[in-house]
Amino acid sequence: MNLERLPLPFLVSRTGYANPRVRRLVGWTGYWAHTLRLTLPNIRKWMKTRGELFPAVLQVQTINRCNAACDFCPYPYTVHLQEKRIMDDALYSKIVDECAAEPGLHDFVPMSKNEPLLDVKMEERVAEFKRKAQPHQLVELVTNGSPLTPVRVKRLMDAGVDLITVSLNAANEETYNRVMVGLSWRQVTDNLDALSKMDLSNVNIYLRFVREQKNREDLRVFRERWGDFNLFFFDVNNRSGTVRNYPSKIMDYDRWLSHLKRISASHVYPACPYVFSLMHILENGDVPMCANDWANREVLGNLREQSIREIYNSPRMNQLRELMAQGRFEDIEACRDCSFYHEWMKPVWKGGEA
Repeated sequence: MNLERLPLPFLVSRTGYANPRVRRLVGWTGYWAHTLRLTLPNIRKWMKTRGELFPAVLQVQTINRCNAACDFCPYPYTVHLQEKRIMDDALYSKIVDECAAEPGLHDFVPMSKNEPLLDVKMEERVAEFKRKAQPHQLVELVTNGSPLTPVRVKRLMDAGVDLITVSLNAANEETYNRVMVGLSWRQVTDNLDALSKMDLSNVNIYLRFVREQKNREDLRVFRERWGDFNLFFFDVNNRSGTVRNYPSKIMDYDRWLSHLKRISASHVYPACPYVFSLMHILENGDVPMCANDWANREVLGNLREQSIREIYNSPRMNQLRELMAQGRFEDIEACRDCSFYHEWMKPVWKGGEA
């Protein structure tokens, strides 16, 4: 890895250090700080003024397929719900054009419920956004790493990608085969080893670890093995009740720690950030209420007939925000079974354990 000697090693990333959009994303704390900076302003603005919003983070599904069947993901038993489709160029360009005209958009993420690099046009899509984007707007690609060959990394960097997050979730082949079903440990780690030898001064690299019961013992070794990259950890999510056998996967926290999580999170976030600061768009232009709801129980509009701003400020979207502001999450079908609500947002005084 081509590393500069940095004067402030804890404040400037060892990857992407020449890129002003991502150079301050350092480790777990940097990732969460970035998330808070993006999501809190919209929540506070709406709570104060009930004014119009534009998503700070936009996820776009350009292809509705993945090459894995991960243990913590609903994809293996939801893929049959739709035929394989790829977003057409005209729709993608319409989305990009609107985003490029909106200063409130900060992170453009061409990934949602899929493996984005299965889209053979991904490099072209990244390049189109970067060509039109405002200087502060960044592109983040989230991948399982299997298609992330040195050739594709080079093409993505040439296209202007700012941040690549690889969902690895294990520190050895045995655990990897249990968690990341259908992928090759050797292929992915070979890709990462090759990546570590490249000039990464303009692209920040994160390795992601989704903690669950099957991989929790790997965390220490994971930190040691991949310390040259930025690392980010978070607990498994039940994707609005669609992840099967979720109770067997959830991290087993003490009661007091579960309460502390809910108290601290509900203090930081007066409402769920997903409908105040994020939006995700499916390949056919549909906009579901929330990226966590893999069942797509509520679709708020379609980008073929409407704009992002129009859908994001629709009467129904604002009604959902009002319900959340009142703490009435359980009146919303997609929120009722959501682990993010029960484990982070639900007031302790309402009872029930995460």
